[in-house]
Amino acid sequence: MIAGATLEEHINEIAERAPDDPADGSVIRAGEATELVARHALGSVEALALAALPVADRLARPGISRFRVPAVGIEAGSGDLVLGANLEFPGTELGTTVHAEGFVALRARRRGRALATLVVREARPCAHCRQTLSEAGTAGSLVLVDAAGNRRRLDDLYPWPFRPEALGVAGDDPAAVRWPDLALDPAAVPPDLAGLLLDAGRRAHAPYSEAPSAVALRLADGRVAAAGAVESVAFNPSISAAQAAMVEVAALRAEPDGITDAWLARRAARAIDPEAGFRSLFSAVAPAARLRVVDWTG
Repeated sequence: MIAGATLEEHINEIAERAPDDPADGSVIRAGEATELVARHALGSVEALALAALPVADRLARPGISRFRVPAVGIEAGSGDLVLGANLEFPGTELGTTVHAEGFVALRARRRGRALATLVVREARPCAHCRQTLSEAGTAGSLVLVDAAGNRRRLDDLYPWPFRPEALGVAGDDPAAVRWPDLALDPAAVPPDLAGLLLDAGRRAHAPYSEAPSAVALRLADGRVAAAGAVESVAFNPSISAAQAAMVEVAALRAEPDGITDAWLARRAARAIDPEAGFRSLFSAVAPAARLRVVDWTG
């Protein structure tokens, strides 16, 4: 770390580094967090997460509202900190917006982890976010902490939640491989993107439609990113694979216009079809990108 730097400068130094694994973008590992807590006499990792909010704020892309919302998650198990913020996509529908709380939950999920703590400026997420967060199998233990000193369980904020059990479905487990039989025609997708699509698709949370989908992206600098769809028991707060993939791009601190190729893998002839939304979103945010749609063969 830079000698003599401020806490915010140290946090930003770590958050902005180019990771070897795209899943580590905008992440502070547990060991680094412990070192920062000791170096700056913070007292706790939660205090560090609160101090990281201004750095997380730099990830925000509120191209419509101009209203910036940061959030920092502390992962269960790993203790890693995940930074996130709200994303808006001019030229598309308002429903493509990703809230900061959802951004952080999606990033932890992509890393195969659940959230133990979510740190925000004010511990009062909107109803959309409460429903989104409630999809996780660990939602009952999630704690929200804010800068005013409030500490609340999600169950305190959403005391009578509508959760997956209402439809006889297990809560989302980010480490579960729910669709192990998905496959792709090896001639249809480049090998590096095919592997990403398969990993994201097999771990997609799509129990309501039974139509798992995934999106993989290639950036002009050669970096790649991918994510799968995450459905909601309430349907409307569901997050498409395209939205989730844009979260990964933001975590890498890349710009949407740097996307050169976008691939959607889906199950054909199902009750839902993500192709229209995929084409609409990427035609708006990355109009020069080559868009391709392939069907799972499994």
